[in-house]
Amino acid sequence: MDSVTQALFGATVAAAGFHRTLGRRAVAAGAVLGTVPDLDVAVGWVADGFANWRHHRGITHSILFGPVVGPFIGRAIAGWEARRRGSADPVRMRAWMWLCVLVLLTHPVIDVFTSYGTQLLAPLSDHRFALNAMPIIDPIYSAVLLLAVLVAGFSRRSDRAVPAAALALLFITGWTLHAWAQGERTVQLARAQLAGSGITATSIEAYPLLFQPWYRRIVAEAPDGLRIGRHSLLAPGPIPWTHVPQEPDPRFSTVAALPEARLLRWFARGHLAWSVNPAPGGGSVVEVSDTRYGMADSSLLGFWGIRVPLDAGGRVLGRAEIFTRRPAADAAFLGRFWRELTQGPGSGRAPAGGG
Repeated sequence: MDSVTQALFGATVAAAGFHRTLGRRAVAAGAVLGTVPDLDVAVGWVADGFANWRHHRGITHSILFGPVVGPFIGRAIAGWEARRRGSADPVRMRAWMWLCVLVLLTHPVIDVFTSYGTQLLAPLSDHRFALNAMPIIDPIYSAVLLLAVLVAGFSRRSDRAVPAAALALLFITGWTLHAWAQGERTVQLARAQLAGSGITATSIEAYPLLFQPWYRRIVAEAPDGLRIGRHSLLAPGPIPWTHVPQEPDPRFSTVAALPEARLLRWFARGHLAWSVNPAPGGGSVVEVSDTRYGMADSSLLGFWGIRVPLDAGGRVLGRAEIFTRRPAADAAFLGRFWRELTQGPGSGRAPAGGG
């Protein structure tokens, strides 16, 4: 989830579990701690995009991070508080330690429900877990948490703050499970439609598009290539598919052996599309796209990936570079997206998507 939502979630967890013991200070601490794991994006500020692919949602998003690091942060907060109060309180110290552990632990857990991929078992394993249930930003999800945080943050009474936070967490749990079910339902519909056309998909993924769980980008892999489509459960109808052949090409094998391509395959959890374009002088440019996020126009294959130049003999000419082709989220795009969400993907003048 986005960092603002993570801050709201951390504050809500803190309010539900620790407002009675620690008061409103727990809400503020939970909000700050909720953003701590996402500080791993700083690696992209001092390195390149490849480093960000490797390290974002890495060790700080492990389920081991909270239990290991949380107690030290909790003790530090309790020590600072004791110096201000002039006395130590073992009960408050334990509460601070548990607050830090739980907030840091729940951060990666809710990230798993997005499509990006989270290394839950780092450093023991670099496997990227993802459930394709939620978009990165969900206004309903965030608004419910915000309401609970406002109640807890402005109320000195725990009999108001704790129930509000608990109800918000209960709603979020139900909303997330609902979103997960929408993804599974979309996969089943896509599989049935493809089977009815005589196409046996080896894998089908339904990625949530912007802001909601019902309208999804569907990527199906089959022996003859990819089928990419969109479907809104709010506007049932046939899924419009685009067939993207993925015929073997020795240039693809050359690029696949590069460390940057291996990193992209790991980062995208194996969901890639390959294409080749001619270049001046008889050479070519191979593009490898992450198919999890994309639209139905120039970014049909994905918002980002790598581009590698090859000479006429198929030899690599230079280092792989990251490319991006994310569309502008202007009023026209958002209006088209809303029409397709509510009326189906064929209702707009041009296909819309996002991730």
